[in-house]
Amino acid sequence: MASRVLKTGENQITTKFSAGHKAVDVVKYRSQLDTIVAHSDGKVVFCQTGKKNNKLAVGNASYGNCVKIDHGNGYSTLYAHLALVYVKLGQTVKAGQEIGTMGNTGRSYGAHLHFEVRLHNTRIDPTPFLEADLQQHNVTYKVYTNKWLAPVTNCNDKDSNGYAGVVNKRMTALQAVPSVGTLRYRVHLLDENRWLPWVENDADYAGNKGEAIDALQMQLIGADGYEVQYRVSAAQNARWYGWCTGLSDKTGDGYAGVFGKAIDCIQIKIVKK
Repeated sequence: MASRVLKTGENQITTKFSAGHKAVDVVKYRSQLDTIVAHSDGKVVFCQTGKKNNKLAVGNASYGNCVKIDHGNGYSTLYAHLALVYVKLGQTVKAGQEIGTMGNTGRSYGAHLHFEVRLHNTRIDPTPFLEADLQQHNVTYKVYTNKWLAPVTNCNDKDSNGYAGVVNKRMTALQAVPSVGTLRYRVHLLDENRWLPWVENDADYAGNKGEAIDALQMQLIGADGYEVQYRVSAAQNARWYGWCTGLSDKTGDGYAGVFGKAIDCIQIKIVKK
């Protein structure tokens, strides 16, 4: 995916986000320089020029030539150590607009982009946003086995926090709430071989506690430009099936799961169409 802050290049992170470095340092892939562009639409609220390299600089001076953009949704981005700045204080900019060139000004030890993302003025890890929108939508969801398990919101099958469910324990109910729009979903009961009625968000849950689920369908409503994706794993063979976005129950592409095989774990995410 293309970089959201470099005009022509792929991101190469040289210094990661940490407690002592609440930003990422970026160059163009293979250690090259590049033109810097605005991550998203916004207004320039801080602009510093005329700075040279100064390894003893502190405070705002340590940023060297820099630009800060307010995006109007609680997010702001800051681009530091620039060689040249192309925008002015108070200027409105568009996503992808050139705002400067990568440089080595301020407290810097080599040409690169120091990139910060702030949410309500708190610096957060910019890494997920180097190639994605600032506003990240998700679904908080939980499943019932013999009890309701803890809800999850992320989507990473490499650890136990990245999915809802327990391997080899049959899922018998699901509850899911999106951060945007309305999530409409229903489940198919294995033993009764039938679909249960549709439910929406946290008004209810889908399933009959104690009865295994072998398939499910989801639809995200009222979230222009976004859709829900979901996938499940089967208790019998401990494997994840493919991601699903369809809604037709007449084809295997229209639901997640396999009839006759109980589901044990699920992942749900909201993505841009």
